[in-house]
Amino acid sequence: MTEKQSTDSLGAKIDYKIILIIIGLTVVYQIINYSIKDFTDQEFNIIDVIELSLQAAATITAFYISKLYWPGKIFGKAYFALGLAFAMWFIAELIWQVYENILFISPYPSIADIFYFAFYPFAIYHMITNVRGFEVKITKKTIAWMAAIPVSILVAYSYIAISEHGGTSFDYYYSLIFVGIASISVSFTILGALTFRKSAFTIVWSLLTIGLFLHVLGDVWYYYLEIFSAYTDTHIVNALWQAGWMVIIYSLYKHQKVL
Repeated sequence: MTEKQSTDSLGAKIDYKIILIIIGLTVVYQIINYSIKDFTDQEFNIIDVIELSLQAAATITAFYISKLYWPGKIFGKAYFALGLAFAMWFIAELIWQVYENILFISPYPSIADIFYFAFYPFAIYHMITNVRGFEVKITKKTIAWMAAIPVSILVAYSYIAISEHGGTSFDYYYSLIFVGIASISVSFTILGALTFRKSAFTIVWSLLTIGLFLHVLGDVWYYYLEIFSAYTDTHIVNALWQAGWMVIIYSLYKHQKVL
């Protein structure tokens, strides 16, 4: 039995109570994040602990799933890459905390960006490897819409950024690198969703795709906010990131239950 065939007899149902809990926790997170400045003046607080804990949980769980998958090689490598992606983001966040709360230096741009960027190639590799595991036929139509998404995002971002600042700058070109790789990730998450809807793992892989999509969407939104210097630690985009992490963790939990 091939790895593809062995997954065909497995499946899982989504627990909508968990989804409601995730939505509720996201709302609670945003309320606490917005209100915490009234309770403490500490730079490192419970919000930072929550964010780092979610990232650590996703990283550990992804590596655990890769271990369960490893005999099959294909998906084992895919989930190991996903674990590395989450680990890169976690390291970046730790560096960000050091810059912001210990050194009191602006963390953007900084060495943390190297690890933020490294998240994307590993995440994209995860999606590509999974899609290859299902032997999906990539048509010209597929290539066309996958290319159209990042091009559209980059054109919109460039138009807004150049219009706002009256021209290009180092910040524009620097952020364009991240918007570009993030927008490419959007295409692959959508491709993953379309691929996994035909498998017995529809729920778990679709949940993971949704979680990654929320995460990447937050990243693109963040750079749009930076154009207008509108990003703050209490902006709702932070809640979007945390919702993404929670959906990812739930999907990984569901995944190991059906392996």
